[in-house]
Parts: sequence; structure tokens; C-alpha cells
Amino acid sequence: MSAPVLWFKQHLRSLPLACLLLAVLLGAIYARSLGYDSNDYFANVALLRQVGQLDAQWELDAVKARIGQNPNYDALANPLTALHQLPLQIEASSPPLAAALDAYQQTLSAKAALMETFKSHNAVLHNSLDFLPTAAADIGALANQQRGQRPEAMGHAEAGANRLLLTVLIYADNPSDSSRADVERELAGLANTRAGLSAGLNDRIEIMSAHARTVLAEQATVDRLLAGIAAAPSNDRLDAISALLGQQQQLAMQRLHAYRYGLLLLSALLVGLLAYTALRLLRSHATVQRVNAELKTANDHLEGRVQERTGELLQANHLLLQEMAERKALQSRLVQSEKLASIGQLAAGVAHEINNPLAFLASNFGTLEEYLDKLFELLNAYEAAESGAAAREAVARTRERVDLAYLKEDIPVLVAESRHGMQRVGKIVQDLKQFSRVEASQEWEWADLRRGLQSTLNLIGSDLDAVADVQTEFAPMPDIECMPSQLNQVFLHLLQNAAQSIGPERGSITVRCGTEGTEVWVEVSDTGAGIAAEALPRIFDPFYTTRPIGKGTGLGLSLSYGIVQNHHGRIDVQSTPGRGSTFRVTLPASHRMAEA
Repeated sequence: MSAPVLWFKQHLRSLPLACLLLAVLLGAIYARSLGYDSNDYFANVALLRQVGQLDAQWELDAVKARIGQNPNYDALANPLTALHQLPLQIEASSPPLAAALDAYQQTLSAKAALMETFKSHNAVLHNSLDFLPTAAADIGALANQQRGQRPEAMGHAEAGANRLLLTVLIYADNPSDSSRADVERELAGLANTRAGLSAGLNDRIEIMSAHARTVLAEQATVDRLLAGIAAAPSNDRLDAISALLGQQQQLAMQRLHAYRYGLLLLSALLVGLLAYTALRLLRSHATVQRVNAELKTANDHLEGRVQERTGELLQANHLLLQEMAERKALQSRLVQSEKLASIGQLAAGVAHEINNPLAFLASNFGTLEEYLDKLFELLNAYEAAESGAAAREAVARTRERVDLAYLKEDIPVLVAESRHGMQRVGKIVQDLKQFSRVEASQEWEWADLRRGLQSTLNLIGSDLDAVADVQTEFAPMPDIECMPSQLNQVFLHLLQNAAQSIGPERGSITVRCGTEGTEVWVEVSDTGAGIAAEALPRIFDPFYTTRPIGKGTGLGLSLSYGIVQNHHGRIDVQSTPGRGSTFRVTLPASHRMAEA
């Protein structure tokens, strides 16, 4: 077989991938072609045309304000916002276009500054122009009133004022050097007529002259500002923006045509590949039919094997379930054994605690019985003493022999000690009831953890006192919702572990409790051997213990961990080998809040 044929057959397997890639490329090019909308270009052109019209109208309104056709300056202020905002609607899709838009905004800001200055000077100019006729009329009226005194001087003053008014109006209407010279000449002539005039008339002439000079100064400024406004290159900036938009439009149309040619080419290629793939699929269908027949035959043989294997798996699963049930039963028995061991150890401690007060109760009652015998003997002697003097001597001897004064002193002491012993026994029984909660059901209730801690300490106090000094640091804490008897079991295990960890030398055990936010905590610290770092992750595993074989089941901490978890709390451990360990139990104030 020739090399080209081999190459072609080797690449037949990549036809689906090639079709997929062509389809993805076709879709991408089609999406890119849809991304251009020519309406945006025409909208931008219309926007620029609107801005140009507003700008031209703005300049026209300035000219009207110059010649006094606009009574106010609203027409000069209103278009400014639109002139600033409308170009911002054009998307700066390229750096040159962004620069052109910024240049337009700068030109518009400079033009707006010129317009504001123009408004100020134009207002001053028109105020003076509007006042000049009034000033000329005032001079004429006052000259007529004083004409009887100096008729010729008054006539010259009135005529000079009217000529000044006329030349100023001519200059304002058509500013030129000759008309400006006429105004200055009339100002000088009017000043010459002031000699010999009244003070009031001189004041009016001075006021009119000042306004005429204001017109001369402001007219030149207003014309210069108006020329600057007309010369501002805002139209050039708009033309530059329009030219850039046209260039972008042309480039976009070129890309759009390129996309269309690419779509046609890729579509033709994809159609050819799909046609060839369809032919290959028809040929492969026959092969698939033949392979399916072979697979059906093999499947029939496999079904029997599967059924046989399924039976074996079901039997193995049954054996596994049976073994798991046996393990669960064994674990339950071991847990019960741990509980019984704890109860046995607790019973031994309680028996030791009760034995001491019972011992001195028995001793005291023996002594009290001897004292009562002596008292009865003395009473008998007193009864016999009632018959004669000899009997009274016998009473005195009996009284001396039984030592009545000592009996009166010792009997109350014996009774007090006996009462104290009975109180100790009652306290031990009360602590035992508090620990086991025999009078309460195993339900959630509000309880003070400090009472449970103290009861547990009282019950195993003899065991703890034998190896360590016990210190308690109970901070104020609220009642929490819990199962007190289960938590007492946790405290018992933690205290027993603390006592068992202390070596031959006497150590110390510290029990603390307190609150932190909405949680309460109980801490048991010891100065025992501590726990190795590699053993810490496993101390709560069932049946794990570091004690010698036969000395423990390894279920105490595991049971404690389960009880604390059931209370939605946690147990944290800090331990340093050779220095001791600290177990901290943290519990929520309410299990309902923790569940929520």
C-alpha cells in the first residue's frame, strides 16, 4: 500500500474532531460578523450633526446678544450641557477616537470660558448703552431748568450731550477707528462746556461721560471675545471625530467582507467533510451490525457467568452482614463492660467513703452504750439513796467511780460526731444520686454543670486524693440544656484518666469551668505523664488505650467523645509528654440553638 493511502487512512480517525473544529471556527466567525452594527455609525454621525447645529446656534445666539436682540442670556447657557453630554454617547473604541473626543471637550471648555467672559462684558456694555439716553435726557431737563441763568452755556451742554449720545450709538452699531475718534472728540467737547455750570449738571455730565468711556472700553473687549468664540476650532474637532468614525466604518466593512468570504469557504469545507463522514458512517454501520451479533453471542455466555458470580456475592454479603452484627453485639457488650467497670470503681470509692463515717459511728455508739450503763447505775444509786444516809454515801461513791462530770462533757461530743457521720453518709448518697440521676429520665433538661462536677469529685475524692492534690476553679456560669447523667459520666472518665496518668510521685489535678460567648466549658488538667504526639489522633478511637493489657478497655474517652458530640459540643486536648495533659469540653448553652 502506498504511503499517501496509509497517511490518509491514519488521519480518517481525526475527521470528527476536524468537523467539530470547523464548526466552532465557523460559529466564532459568524458571531464576530454579527458583532458589528452599522446603525451605531449612522447614530454617531447624526449625533455629531446635532452637536454641530447646537454649536452654530450657540454662536448665533452670542451675536444676537451682542446686538441686543436676546433680552437675557438663557440662550447662551442652555446648549452647554447638551454640547458636553452628547459627544460622551460616542464610544471611544480606539485611542485616536478617544484623543479626538478629549480634544473636543477641551475646546468646548475653552469656548465656554470665552462665552462666560463675553456675557459679563456684554452685560456691562449694554447697561451703559441703555443708560446713555436716560443720562442725555436728564442733562437736557436740568439745562432747561437753569437756562434763565446762562442760556448759552446751557444750550451748549444739552447739545454736547445729544451729540455724544449719537456718536456712541453710531460707534456701538458699527465700531471703527473713525467712529471711536468721534466719540472721544465729543467727550472732550462736552468736558469743555462744564466750566461755569452748576454742580448738579456737572455730576450728570460726568456720569454720562463715564458710561461713554465704558462703551468704548467694553465694545473692543466684546468684539475681541466674540471673534475668539467664532475662531474656536469646535467644528474642526467635530470634523476630526467624524473622519475617525468614517475610517472605523470603512475598516469594519472590510472586516465584515472578509468574515463573509471566510464563512463561505469554511461552510463549503464543512459540507465536504460532513458528506465524507456520512459515507464513512454508512460503511461503519455494516461493521457495527456484524460486531453486535458477535457481542450478543458473547453476552449470552456472560449472563450465566454473571448470575453465578451474583450468587457468590450475595452469599459473601450475607456473611459480611452477619459478621458486622456480631461485631456490633460484641462492641455493645464491651461498652456495657466499660460502664460496669466504671460503676464498680465508683462503688469501691463510695464504699470507702461510707466505711469511714460508719466506723466511727460504731465506735461512738459502743462508748455511748458504756456511758449509758454507768448513767443507769448512777440513777439506780440515786433511787436507792432516797431510803437513807448509807445509800447517799453509796451514790457519792458511784458518782465518783462513773465520773459523771466527764460523761456530761463527752456525751454531747459523741452525739455531735455521730450526727456529723450520718450527715456525711447522707451527703455521699445525695452525691451518688446527683451523679447517676436515678430520679430523672434520660431527657434534655436545664442543669448546672458545677453541681455535677462537685458530685463527681465527692464520689471519687478518695481515689483522687490518694495520688494528687485536687484544685477547683469554678467561675460563674449559667445553666445549660443537657443530659446531666451523661455529662457526669464524661467528667468521671476525664478525672479517672487524670488520676491514672500521674506516676509514683504525687501530682496535682485542676478542674476549671467558665463561659465563652454563648458556650460553656469544663477543663481537667493534670501533671501526669502526658500523651505522645503520635498517639493524640487516636485517643478517642474505640478500644485504643496506652495502659497495659488488662488495665483498661479503651472505651472511656470514646464514650465521652460520643456523649459530647451528641450534645453538639467538642473535646480539645493539649498534652506535653512528661508535663501533663489538659482536656477541655466545650458545650452550647442550648442544643436546640446548636441544631438550628
